[in-house]
Amino acid sequence: MYKDIFECIKDGSKTIEVRNRLLKGDEAVFLCGKQVIRKHITETKQFDLDDNFLSQNWKKIVPTAENGEAARRRLLEIFPNETKFYAYFIE
Repeated sequence: MYKDIFECIKDGSKTIEVRNRLLKGDEAVFLCGKQVIRKHITETKQFDLDDNFLSQNWKKIVPTAENGEAARRRLLEIFPNETKFYAYFIE
């Protein structure tokens, strides 16, 4: 996992995790080196990069991004050639 994203999960500023596949269960596990964070998944939503979900929630998905377009670019860096995602609301 990217260290900056892990730190945002750790400090609570990232409350929506994005994956390109559906997770099973109600717990998300994040690993960075030897550090582990477990978060409860409260809600799941499928979205497309072209809908309004990212533009309305980008700060919760990529807290270090300057704006929604920067968050979109970051997702495409992590998941090249993907447009459909699953959002996991975590706490």
